[in-house]
Amino acid sequence: MELVRTVTSDNLSFYRTSHIFENYGEFETIDQFREYCHWAKENNCNIYILGNGSNTLFVHKKIKSLILKNKLPKTINVLSENRLEVYSSVLVIDVLKYCQKNSLNSFYYLASVPATIGGALAMNAGRGRRHGLTIYDFVESVVVFDFENSCLKTLNKKEIVKGYRETIFTGSQSCLILSATFGFNPITLESNPIAERCKWSKKAQDYSAPNCGSVFKVADSRILKRLKGLWIGQSGFSTRTTNWILNKSTNSNSILILIAIAKLLHILLRKKAELEIITVD
Repeated sequence: MELVRTVTSDNLSFYRTSHIFENYGEFETIDQFREYCHWAKENNCNIYILGNGSNTLFVHKKIKSLILKNKLPKTINVLSENRLEVYSSVLVIDVLKYCQKNSLNSFYYLASVPATIGGALAMNAGRGRRHGLTIYDFVESVVVFDFENSCLKTLNKKEIVKGYRETIFTGSQSCLILSATFGFNPITLESNPIAERCKWSKKAQDYSAPNCGSVFKVADSRILKRLKGLWIGQSGFSTRTTNWILNKSTNSNSILILIAIAKLLHILLRKKAELEIITVD
């Protein structure tokens, strides 16, 4: 397949590690995505659909999975005063800017997250377990393309969300989120919630080096706090933000070692740990 090519890049993950992607492609239509899926099936190759790379860790120097960059049109269709149809390639911040401009309640707590709508929907992005708020609080339906059954499906949130930071798209290789319909309630905004969230983010979150934000979705906070400031080579747990790994290396080896140390401590202390970032090889 001519569309599948080999590229070397450090721009496909927010960790900014450099890799040789042996199978890389970009799709702008469902038909192109379908072609890639056929190619992957024929070549026994895993598929990873890449949004903005804000929660992705590539494991090896050479990545053998078929990495597909979502290049669908960045379209926002206004259905009514408070309802939007948003394509999966649209950035979260662009939806929030529309909501703020039109005085609508929204997932403003994601203003500091550089994700696409597709990525946020796939990972059930939210404010945090104790707050119990997620992007699906505003979702009416999601349209997906199911390659295995070669059909379009419209799903509601009950058919999608499986749990905290988990959906039916977790680990899926052949189900593409095309768009979502959102409903937002009108509210009176006395200040700019986007600016407030970004201001909070600059104070509370560490952007001194490339990172993918929270590493674990489930972990013991006491263990993670003890790991703050631990560096292996050019990567380390932030001293400022718990559960963040900063990276100044071109490879992911030191990041993987830090994750392994954290996992080992959880095993030794009989605590549960689950990754929030997605590892791809």
